[in-house]
Amino acid sequence: MGPELWVTVGAVFVAGGAIGSAGTLLTQFLFKRIDLGPPTRHQIDAEERRAIAREVAELHKHLRNMDARLDFTEQLLDGGIPLAPPPTRLPAPEVRLPDDAYND
Repeated sequence: MGPELWVTVGAVFVAGGAIGSAGTLLTQFLFKRIDLGPPTRHQIDAEERRAIAREVAELHKHLRNMDARLDFTEQLLDGGIPLAPPPTRLPAPEVRLPDDAYND
């Protein structure tokens, strides 16, 4: 495949939005004509599969924890979780003025 073909394919992609459905159909036709060969499939062995399964299990655990924290926060903000009542207020301190303050 020469560079002319890639330039043509790129031009069709760019012009696909401007041309409309005709550009889309032309692009599909060109892709059917270009043979890229069979797709390569990556085989993973049992060890890789177990590592991926452990990672997914760990992510699942973190997601459950985050979900529980979010639920708790939502309930707390909504008032669904009662908080301890506030402590009783202390009486205001008595202000004692010296006796000579009134003799001015």
